[in-house]
Amino acid sequence: MTWVTPSAGLLLGAIVIPLLLLMYFLRLRRRPLRISSTMLWERAVEDLHANTPFQRLRPSTLLLLQLIALIFVVLALMQPQIEGGSPREGTHIILIDRSGSMAAVDGDGITRLAIAKEKASDLVNQIYGGGLFSSTSGETMVIAFSGHAEVVAPFTDSKQQLLHAIESIQPTHGKSSIGEPLKLARAYTTNVDPEQDGISSSEFAQLELFSDGLIDDIQDQALQGGETLQYHMIGSPLDKNIGISTIDAKRSDESSDDVQVFLSLVNTNSQDETVEIELQIDGVPVGVQEVQIPKQSDGLAGTSSLVFVPFSMPQSGVIKARLLLEDSLAIDNQASLIIPPAKELKVLVAEEGAQIVRTVLQGMPLADLKIVTSSKLKTMIESGESSAYDIVVIRNIHLDTLPRGKYLIFGEPPPIAPFDTFADGEAQVMLVADENHPVMRFVRYEDIVVTKGYDVVLQNTVETLLEGSNWPAVMTSRVDGIQLVYVAFDPINSNWPYLRSFPFFIFNVVQFLGHAGDQLTASTMEIGQTITENIRVDGKASLVEPDGETHTILVDKSGNVSWGPVRLSGVHTISSDKHSDSLFAINSPPQESLIASTEQISIGAKEVVTSTSSGLSFIQLWPWALGAVLVVLIAEWWVYQKKVSTPLRLSWTQGGSERKGIR
Repeated sequence: MTWVTPSAGLLLGAIVIPLLLLMYFLRLRRRPLRISSTMLWERAVEDLHANTPFQRLRPSTLLLLQLIALIFVVLALMQPQIEGGSPREGTHIILIDRSGSMAAVDGDGITRLAIAKEKASDLVNQIYGGGLFSSTSGETMVIAFSGHAEVVAPFTDSKQQLLHAIESIQPTHGKSSIGEPLKLARAYTTNVDPEQDGISSSEFAQLELFSDGLIDDIQDQALQGGETLQYHMIGSPLDKNIGISTIDAKRSDESSDDVQVFLSLVNTNSQDETVEIELQIDGVPVGVQEVQIPKQSDGLAGTSSLVFVPFSMPQSGVIKARLLLEDSLAIDNQASLIIPPAKELKVLVAEEGAQIVRTVLQGMPLADLKIVTSSKLKTMIESGESSAYDIVVIRNIHLDTLPRGKYLIFGEPPPIAPFDTFADGEAQVMLVADENHPVMRFVRYEDIVVTKGYDVVLQNTVETLLEGSNWPAVMTSRVDGIQLVYVAFDPINSNWPYLRSFPFFIFNVVQFLGHAGDQLTASTMEIGQTITENIRVDGKASLVEPDGETHTILVDKSGNVSWGPVRLSGVHTISSDKHSDSLFAINSPPQESLIASTEQISIGAKEVVTSTSSGLSFIQLWPWALGAVLVVLIAEWWVYQKKVSTPLRLSWTQGGSERKGIR
């Protein structure tokens, strides 16, 4: 309990209470009496002695009641108040943190967000609870925030509307940022009516922050005007957690289907932890590894890295890593990556003679296959039009220049430095191949016989994929923005077009060149962003969140869909009847794995502690003291009436009778 004006009350008490006692010391209680005998003078003399000043006070109910009344008056003047009870009168803005760390649970399995909503509801009940001596409360707004802010209830004095809005707040797994909610709150509290008071001004607002204090940008903010902040800490500073902070994947090398997954782990416990991590592909476990994560030290969480054994993944799919444990925060116990389907390719082809290459390409699932003559090809190369295609296939055509791009070339060597030196090649058979390279996968080369070709003098930038008995037959090179696969003979001068290995080879080359340099995993998205996708259908599609909630989304005329902002971590699925499912993996921000609540926050240069914040409100007790004075005075009046010789009711009755008699 605190006192606003204690000295004024004590001074009043020091003056008034002694005066009251002095009046009782000096007050005479004589009453006029008619006596019939002088023997009664003895009693009158005793009464005179009893009223002598400064004698011992007799017990007096009236004196006691009057002293109590004065004490209550003194207390009211001292203005006592109690911290943390009923909020102060005026504008209130309730800020509820719903970021990823607020998904942590306590010992009873209740999330921090649920606790924050419960406490915020209690505050609303206090503000609009009413009662004796309660003042009229102002309006209240409710804002939920994580990376973005949302007004879930505009300013209102409706208790039920506020409680319903608080209950409707849904969790998000994003990071926590308070800059946007503060701007939003000030936009609503700023008076922009020029007719009111003649100027624009801002109302004073009390900010009620329900959070664990783990807010990224809070030190970059500052309270303005008459704003005050009440910080309601949610959670405990002793809460600990183990989680996956980052996940990534890459090919072992560009020519391999093997994928390696990399994880970064965090530990905020006070001791080293050994955990098991399971790796899944499309929901099927492919391995479990054990890793030890060091303990937290000097306020910094312990970290550890893990690399899984490479595994083959030639097609698209979902990679998921999962911690085999249960702790306070579940959202960072798993992380996902999407390996997207290979893009459809655009191929430009030109060949002289029999159309053997074109026939194979026409049987492949390509986005576009454009067949041109040799002269048209040269024109497209000179104009740069050929760069619009993923791969250019050239057979038995002489070129003077070769711009940047990706090429499959048969016959005459390409006009670039690594193939400048060559001679006529003699007939040969194939001897050895790099069967691990994607270009030569499933290609049976032993039966290939070549009658003539080009014997190229190899440089260091050229890699041989198929070696003949006399000269290299198939090579690959990447130099100066040009990536190509070169076959040093025209297939028409061999038996290769009649073998099944020929279409396998062309398919492998198109896939290798067309997807070389492509990002292995789909671009990562952050919580709070919007999912967009082109599904090339009209009508409607559906999006399924990781918690199973399904949303119907509209498809525009161009086949594009958008949904957001994303609020949960995990795999989101967009599906429709006419399009294969599109998958999006969103992982929780690494900073949300640190869940130890903060007892003291700093907003700008101002430090705010959860229990003694300068923005705390107070219960004013002085109105209750004045009410008690009123009760005591009524009691004192009743006692006085009991003590007088003629009760009040009797005196009124007698007076009325006398008045009737006079009439």
